Amino acid sequence: RPKTELARDAASELVNNYGFKKLTISDPFSAPVGSVLVYGTARSVGHVELRTKDGFVSDFRSPTPSKRPLMGVYAKL
Repeated sequence: RPKTELARDAASELVNNYGFKKLTISDPFSAPVGSVLVYGTARSVGHVELRTKDGFVSDFRSPTPSKRPLMGVYAKL
């Protein structure tokens, strides 16, 4: 269970506590199925979604990714 309060902080928590690796991907559509996409800026709470075979999912499903700035794509390798 995540311990960070802000979605944008999930990036460091995924790497430091859960064994995820940051992938060198900047296009959400290129993210592998099952990867975690972290969005945000220093001035926002951020957003986290998962890549699925049909699109993206967070607290809703969407065929397109968030329009927020992508901070990184993370996966367990």
